[in-house]
Amino acid sequence: MIYVKKDNNQQVMDIQFDAKEHYIKVSIFDPAVRKFIEMNKNSEFIKQIILKLDLDMVRIIEDVIETLIQKEILLFTDFPEEVQNKLNFKKMLREQLSEENSFFEDEKLEL
Repeated sequence: MIYVKKDNNQQVMDIQFDAKEHYIKVSIFDPAVRKFIEMNKNSEFIKQIILKLDLDMVRIIEDVIETLIQKEILLFTDFPEEVQNKLNFKKMLREQLSEENSFFEDEKLEL
């Protein structure tokens, strides 16, 4: 589900992934959403949505990797050293940022 803001003609004006005032929850298959995307497919706005989704997917993949390692389905050492270094460094950064900033919530970061 996504949240959209519509104008008086019920045309989508904006798309968000979190509930906000004056936004309604709709299906990603809503015809108005599809029309909005089609009309704006080359816009900077759509490029920013794709970038945000890509970043969100990276976080999801990191969480899946962590879960597979914890369940011993996958061994950390199965990854090449470069990948291990990147995973360790990113985990350390997240931990350090969350310790230093109790208000830090990476899911709420905006570009």
